Amino acid sequence: MATKTKPLTAEQKQALARMRQRLGGLNENKLKRHKDLLAIRKAIRGALLRGPLTVPALAQVLDRPVQEVFWHLTGMRRYALVRDAGEADGYVLYALNTEPAAK
Repeated sequence: MATKTKPLTAEQKQALARMRQRLGGLNENKLKRHKDLLAIRKAIRGALLRGPLTVPALAQVLDRPVQEVFWHLTGMRRYALVRDAGEADGYVLYALNTEPAAK
């Protein structure tokens, strides 16, 4: 579950704007990649709402490469959005994490 964060201060917003400028700003390509990332993760969450799945099964459901699905699950697991839910056919089953993240 997501935790609420405090709104950014004016000073923090200015620091972020300077950092974005130094890094080249947000061009169309970066925005598209970010939107694609969010869409894939949303699709993964949607598929896992129906129950735990292995990486190959999830890749097949989403019609995405296994390596890409694994990469996203690794990131989602790191931030406690998904968890291990057992094993099937020698593969780890992944499920949505319903427990709040440890602080």
